[in-house]
Amino acid sequence: LKQAQYSPLPIALMASTLFAVNKGFLDDIEVKKVLSFEAGLHAFLKDKHAALVTKLQNDKAMDKDAEAQLTAAITEFKKSGTY
Repeated sequence: LKQAQYSPLPIALMASTLFAVNKGFLDDIEVKKVLSFEAGLHAFLKDKHAALVTKLQNDKAMDKDAEAQLTAAITEFKKSGTY
């Protein structure tokens, strides 16, 4: 996982990707689909969970509530299969 040159990710989206990796959400994703999954997840979070993205961006920390919300959001995104 790398950021595109000259296109840094906001902290909240970077954190969501690292969280998904560390919690095993990408373990069953084919390597060739990881970048598509990441882009789809970021779009999904910005569209459907904007309040969570704003909270992560402003707080720059993840409390238990944010962790639970992010877990639920990633699970919801994976069920959609749109990656």
